[in-house]
Amino acid sequence: MKTPRRSLTSTVAVALVAVLGLSACQSDPSATRVAQDLVKTLAQTPAEEECMLDVIDEYDLDTLGSDASDGDEAEQTAANAELARFEDDLAACQN
Repeated sequence: MKTPRRSLTSTVAVALVAVLGLSACQSDPSATRVAQDLVKTLAQTPAEEECMLDVIDEYDLDTLGSDASDGDEAEQTAANAELARFEDDLAACQN
């Protein structure tokens, strides 16, 4: 069973992946802005919020995981690993 803290990370990560899939349309706001807004809304403490915002700043959310569904097998593996690192980095903020 997942704890509420893990649910926040999963929620943010899933939302970001969904936004990244739509980012190819070059819609406003950017994937980074949406991620920041989600964290500001869902973070449970100021320290958690600051940590997650720092993680977001470390990644290029416009390209994060872009080959996860349409690259060759090696590209898909690398993209999925990058997405997993991103989720793990966000989850580390909750410890």
